[in-house]
Amino acid sequence: MRKYEAAALLPDLTVSFRQFVAPATPLFEETAAAFARGTLITTVRGPVAIEDLMPGDYIETAQGSEPVMWIGSTTYVPGRTDDSTSLTHLTRVTADAFGAGEPGLDLLVGPAARMIVTHRRLETLIGQSRVLAPVADYADGDRFLQVTPGGTVQLYHLMVRTHTTLRIGGLEVETYHPGKSIGQSLGQNMRALFLSMFPNIDQLEDFGHISLTRTTREVIDSLVAT
Repeated sequence: MRKYEAAALLPDLTVSFRQFVAPATPLFEETAAAFARGTLITTVRGPVAIEDLMPGDYIETAQGSEPVMWIGSTTYVPGRTDDSTSLTHLTRVTADAFGAGEPGLDLLVGPAARMIVTHRRLETLIGQSRVLAPVADYADGDRFLQVTPGGTVQLYHLMVRTHTTLRIGGLEVETYHPGKSIGQSLGQNMRALFLSMFPNIDQLEDFGHISLTRTTREVIDSLVAT
């Protein structure tokens, strides 16, 4: 089990703050394991560290300025060997990985961070040139480093009204969405526990549609290599 924290913007525009104990599995961990403490998010009032964001703050996304509807967090703890957890390591995107100042400083992300990958051949193969893939898939020992910090790291994720992307450093990364098939994998009790973490919505369908296809580097490489 793992501790999670969640802050949500409620329909009456008040903010709910709650703590939860839930399974240390990818389904639950992905609600919070995208960006490390200190990650700068572009808001309408300038860059703000993700830990200082509040539900209701407006951030810049691919869809324009959007209010943050929900923020989740959990703690990476080094040395966990439970087979069910996805939080065994983090990924460091090195400064200037995408060119001068992109990012300006090293960027630390968790296993839930997915970024836009663009390839012109994908347009012909699957009807879209842009897809989402885990940042961790691109660990190469150079620009993307798999790291296991020696101490704890607070991790975060956030959602807006509809699934979209935002630019952090040189990465275009997605906002939180549990995925299209989540309802097929949850029993009644787990569904109720999962939904309790999101007091701003009533049912799984309220997450809406995913704006881009999710896949993996392995699949992308196999497609473009054919």
